[in-house]
Amino acid sequence: MKKILNILKLFILFSLVFTSTFSFAKKVKDLTNIEGIRDNQLIGYGLVVGLEGTGDLVSQVPFTTNALKNILLKLGVQITKNKNTQIKNVASVMVTTELPLFAEKGEKIDVRVSSIGNCKSLEGGTLILTPLKGVDNKIYVLAQGKINIKKETNNYNKNFDNTYENKFYNSGKIFNGGNIEKIVNNNFEEKKTINLQLKKENFILAKKISDEINKYYPNTAIPINSKKITIKNDSKEKKTNIVEIISKIQNIDIDIPNTPKIVIDRKNGLTIINYNIKIKPCIINYKNLYIILNENIHDLNKQIKNEQIIIQSNNKLEKMLQILKIFKMKPTEIIDILKILKISKCLSAEIEIL
Repeated sequence: MKKILNILKLFILFSLVFTSTFSFAKKVKDLTNIEGIRDNQLIGYGLVVGLEGTGDLVSQVPFTTNALKNILLKLGVQITKNKNTQIKNVASVMVTTELPLFAEKGEKIDVRVSSIGNCKSLEGGTLILTPLKGVDNKIYVLAQGKINIKKETNNYNKNFDNTYENKFYNSGKIFNGGNIEKIVNNNFEEKKTINLQLKKENFILAKKISDEINKYYPNTAIPINSKKITIKNDSKEKKTNIVEIISKIQNIDIDIPNTPKIVIDRKNGLTIINYNIKIKPCIINYKNLYIILNENIHDLNKQIKNEQIIIQSNNKLEKMLQILKIFKMKPTEIIDILKILKISKCLSAEIEIL
């Protein structure tokens, strides 16, 4: 049964690559972003209470005590000076979130909570009412609620009698813990011009997208440069507005040349490429391994002689992947190496991880 499933997954991977080889159309929304359409970053300082002895050591984090005193005073609780006071169930945190551009007042959004003191864990804690501000120092969201900790599987520790290593958690999320009190006024529907930003700079693609848009809306799109296209709304029809135009423009198909792609199944280690992908000459150091591609070994520093070395004289990616499998590299390690090649600009193919 397992063998049949692996064969089925391999068939699906080949299907994906085969399809991508002959599919040349992408939507405008997949190639561009709308300028100014983004979330707004918010931040605030707050206190988490209700911890089971894992809070800040107030003797080392005095701002936690000061913040708690200020809150209690606002609630009408008088604090007497006592140098020996020790509070172990309170922690100082930074609270962050992103305010969606088209969010409405009264909506609920998730917020993230991260410790900034020396508390051991935020597990079981509750964030008390915290205002979140934007760069203009205005309050947009009020946050409060029970912190949810996403627990990852702890590493198995063979040295402690089949037990698991202790792990503390200093950040978490409050789902729907933020209440939007103020919205960002953008007047998007009233704008006469909208700028589309290409996700990748390309003069040819900018011109092609503009031409396709102008087929549907003549004299509407103007390519400004390799990154920007301006959309003008000069329609005199009463029912046509910029929102309607953009919604239709985003759904337009653009024929573009297909690019080489590498598809990797992380679980099974299956790797398929849809072109004869080549790698530029480079030297990569990954862990205790040096990978030398299309380089002369005599020109290398002799200091690497104590490490494992893979030397490949040709520039084919497929050959390198075969060598890595001989070295019994894990799928995650192969993915890391491909990403290093991509960052180093030695690999021009797209990487898709399943």
